[in-house]
Amino acid sequence: MKKTLLAAAAIVAAVMALAPLGAQASTAPAPHRINLHAAFGRALRAAPVNGRVAGVVPPVGRRITAARPAAATTCTEPNCNLTYGGGAVESAPRVYLLLWGPNWTPADPVSNDLSKLYSGLGSSSDSWSTVTNQYGPAFSGSVFMGTFNDIATPPAVVGYSDLSAEADAFATSQGIAGDVNAQVVIASQSGTCFDTSDGGFAGSCGSPGSGAYCAWHSYDGLVAFTNLPYMLDAGAICGENWINRGSNGLTDGVSIIAGHEYAETATDPEPTSGWADNADTISGGEVGDKCAWGGTIWGGHDAQGNVTLATGTFAMQSLWSNAAGRCILTTSPVVSITRPRNQQTILNHRVLLRIHASTNSGFKVTFRASHLPTGLHIGPAGLITGKATRLGRWVVTVTATTYGAHKSTSFIWKVIR
Repeated sequence: MKKTLLAAAAIVAAVMALAPLGAQASTAPAPHRINLHAAFGRALRAAPVNGRVAGVVPPVGRRITAARPAAATTCTEPNCNLTYGGGAVESAPRVYLLLWGPNWTPADPVSNDLSKLYSGLGSSSDSWSTVTNQYGPAFSGSVFMGTFNDIATPPAVVGYSDLSAEADAFATSQGIAGDVNAQVVIASQSGTCFDTSDGGFAGSCGSPGSGAYCAWHSYDGLVAFTNLPYMLDAGAICGENWINRGSNGLTDGVSIIAGHEYAETATDPEPTSGWADNADTISGGEVGDKCAWGGTIWGGHDAQGNVTLATGTFAMQSLWSNAAGRCILTTSPVVSITRPRNQQTILNHRVLLRIHASTNSGFKVTFRASHLPTGLHIGPAGLITGKATRLGRWVVTVTATTYGAHKSTSFIWKVIR
C-alpha cells in the first residue's frame, strides 16, 4: 500500500509540473469533506450482496459478453439500435462525485479530471452529451452537483454490497434517495482492493492487469451509482494514453470511462429497463458499450478523440445514436479535408486520384467537386477518375460533407500533351 501511495504522489507531481491538457492543468475546487463511516455501517446491514451490473467497460483488448438471448434482426451486433424497456430514464441528469477514502489530495489528477469533466457536461459547449437527447435526457446547464470526499477508509476488499452501502449512505445524507435523476459516482482512492467474484477491477491490488473490468454502473433500489476505481492503478489497459501521448494522455482512460458510465446511467439508470439492446451479446448493449474503445474489441472503427468543453479538453469515446445508426462523438461535427498536391495529367490518359477527409462525428463523409478538367468526375467516396479530354488549366475545388458540416479545398490541375 505504501508503494502505491508513493507512486500516486509521484504521478501527481509529474502531472502538475508538465501541465497537460486543459482538464488537468489546474486544481479543481476543494471537495466537501464528509465522514460516512457510521452511515455506511448501517446501510451495509441492508445492502444486497449482488446486484444488476451494466455498462461494464472491459480492459483494452478484451471483450465482455452478455448472456442474453439473441434476437432475429436485420442488423449485425453490436451495430443495432437501442430499444426502450419502459423503465426509468434521467430526464435531467445530476452527478454527485464521491471520492472514497482519506488519501485523496487536492492536486490528484484523477479527481481534478473528473470534477472538471462533470462540470462541463450539460453546459452550452457540450455537444457530446446531446447525442443522448434522442433517448430522453435534456440539458440546460452543468449536470454536476459537486465533489464530496468521504474520509472514511474503504473496506480491505470492496465488493458490490460495500459500494451499494456507500452509495445509499451518501444518498441518504444528501436527501437524494429515490431521485431518479441522481447518479452517485463512487471514485475509490488509489490502492483500493476489489472483490474478484465479478471478475475484479483490472488494476486491483494483488492482481494488477488480471481483472475483468475498468468500471460499471448499477442500481440498488435506492439510487443509481457507478463503481469507478482509480484508473491510474490499471494504466494502459484502462485507457492511459489511449488518445493522447505522454503526460497529456495520463487521464485519457479516466474521462473516457467516466463519460461512458455517465451516459449509460442517464439513459438506463435501472439496468436494463431503460434504453438498451438486450439482444446484444457482443458489447453489453448500452449507449456507451456499443462504442467502447472505438469498437476495436470487435474490429470496428468508431469515432473517438478529444472533446472540448467549457472546463477543458477531454479524451472521450463516442455514443450510439439510433438516429444515425452508428456511434457519434459529437452532435456538432467537424470535417477536415487533406489538400492534394497540384496535378498534371496527359491528355486522354486515365486518371485515378483519391481525396482524403475525416470527421469527428462518426457520420459518413461524401464528396463533390467543381471545375474538374473535362472528362473527369468524382465519386461520392472521393475517388476522381476518367480521362481528361481537353487541354488547359483548371482551379479545382473539392468539398467534403458530413451531417451538419462541410469543408472545401482547392488545387490546380493542368492537362498537357
